[in-house]
Amino acid sequence: MNDLYYTETGERADIAASIVPNPPHGYIGTKLLPITPMGEKSGTIYYATLPDDEPADTTRTAGSAPQSTQLTTSNTTFTCTELSRRASIAPDEAKSYGGIDKADEVGAKSAVRSVMNAQEALIAAATLGKAASATFDAAKFFEIAQGALTTVRLYSGKTVLYGAAVTIKKAVQALLADKTFGPVLSRTISGTTNAVAAAGLNEQAWYSALALLMGVDEVLPGDDTIWAAGALAGKIGLAKIDDGANPLSHKWEPVLGKTFQFLPDGSSPFVIQAIADRVNVNNHYDCYSWVDVQVLNTGANYTFDGI
Repeated sequence: MNDLYYTETGERADIAASIVPNPPHGYIGTKLLPITPMGEKSGTIYYATLPDDEPADTTRTAGSAPQSTQLTTSNTTFTCTELSRRASIAPDEAKSYGGIDKADEVGAKSAVRSVMNAQEALIAAATLGKAASATFDAAKFFEIAQGALTTVRLYSGKTVLYGAAVTIKKAVQALLADKTFGPVLSRTISGTTNAVAAAGLNEQAWYSALALLMGVDEVLPGDDTIWAAGALAGKIGLAKIDDGANPLSHKWEPVLGKTFQFLPDGSSPFVIQAIADRVNVNNHYDCYSWVDVQVLNTGANYTFDGI
């Protein structure tokens, strides 16, 4: 078999840099539960919870200290489990793909997608899988949404509405059909000029209008095959999420949660290995990732079902 159609054996960070694995919305999981890189696969983490508001002391006498509330962190253990997948392309197929460079991209992308889909499913189950706090009702949805916003308001981060793209669209369609909120949402989407009305046909315009009327910062539409699978079908969530700027923010801020990820080299979110298998006349592409998905403050997450 021609040497030109065997891959280069070894870790292939060069392939990983070129992969965009899940258009059009990408993966929203690590926006909800940002990655915290870990140097070990297991251990103990300490995190902040939402302290109870205590009444101010109105009876302090001179020479005495005010009444005190002792604040402490909580802790839990984590264990990063391996997610892995191999994709294989025979040398003769590498030629059919247009050469080994293109075959490398195709094989690595397939392996990465499998691993990333698994990670996304873990996050979806941990967040949207929470028992529903309310049932969707188009006629009362904004009232219910306000109750959700009040529930999560003291947690840290920005407010998002999240779920499968198809489920969010169904919610928008139900709201448009409501005689009270339908005209308001429709006008928000379409505006008052022809140009704005045409732009309203864009999917993002629906999300922006819904975010504006609900009072959330952003709408995060997820992959339907993951976020509407099984028991998650017909559900959306409203949550306060950390921006992920500081991987240790959970230590002092009551955030929803984190994706604790073991990074063998300290930087790459996953490892891609390419293997030229001359014994079995094949090219193999392996992807590995080690994660533990942790919801630390479940009160920062509010879910709706019945859509």
